[in-house]
Amino acid sequence: RAQCPSSSGKPNHADILLVNLQYVSEVEIINDRTETPPPLASLNVSKLANKARTEKEEKLSQAYAISAGVSLEGQQLFQTIHKTIKDCKWQEKNIVVMEEVVIAPPYQVENCKGKEGSALSHVRKIVEKHFRDVESQKVMQRSQAQQTQKETSLAS
Repeated sequence: RAQCPSSSGKPNHADILLVNLQYVSEVEIINDRTETPPPLASLNVSKLANKARTEKEEKLSQAYAISAGVSLEGQQLFQTIHKTIKDCKWQEKNIVVMEEVVIAPPYQVENCKGKEGSALSHVRKIVEKHFRDVESQKVMQRSQAQQTQKETSLAS
């Protein structure tokens, strides 16, 4: 049994590592244990089932968006919104947030429609920040690419 302290930092907890034995080519026994291992902690099966159901729903939602022909930008925006507001779903190519805000392609701030109020302004802020972050990421990638080009041309 691998002793791994809990990544959550909680005492009396340990992370359990699962290893897919299909990828194991050799096992070496360092020393044999004779004592009985301590009992495994009980698992919260309903919590695990809920997590699995949620994960499945998210994957199905992502698959739906891809099959509906939603742009990569739309899919990325949906994922960004979903991190903050779980109550969001696809309605054809539109993103529907909290049943109040609809974001239509091309998914910009001006495409956010709904009753004026806190929900609409909150979603607009998330959309603005998302595109600011995407843009700053592109700028950073371009400057890294230029730096790499300079280093390559200096080295040759």
